Amino acid sequence: MDKKISLGVKNAIRSSLLIIEDLISEIESIFKEKEKILLKIEKKMNQEKQNRIKENISQIRNILREIKNELNLEEERISDKAIINSRCAKMWEILNDMKGEKLKRYGSTSEEIKRYLDFKIKIILKLIDEIVDL
Repeated sequence: MDKKISLGVKNAIRSSLLIIEDLISEIESIFKEKEKILLKIEKKMNQEKQNRIKENISQIRNILREIKNELNLEEERISDKAIINSRCAKMWEILNDMKGEKLKRYGSTSEEIKRYLDFKIKIILKLIDEIVDL
């Protein structure tokens, strides 16, 4: 196989494979007992189907590893701090869009609900700021 691949193509392949890896990790998380507050995953698959999915995911991971090795793709390196900061920035943006005054674009909201949300959002934003400052 001709392994002469331009940097742009390598980056495109790596980016696509990173997305695939994230998506299969998300599928795997369905089978782990994680406490969700606003999402309840109804377990409708029997153990045999779950095991088959886990097997397929394992095979997908192996193929991703083979592609990485065969095409000499570099691992993307990112610090834990950078990931945390980017997720916190996204949460900050979403929370600010949830503030009472901004909700009016979706319909009328009582002043009581606006004050309640603004108060709770302010607390969450303070906690996010503390995370970022660590």
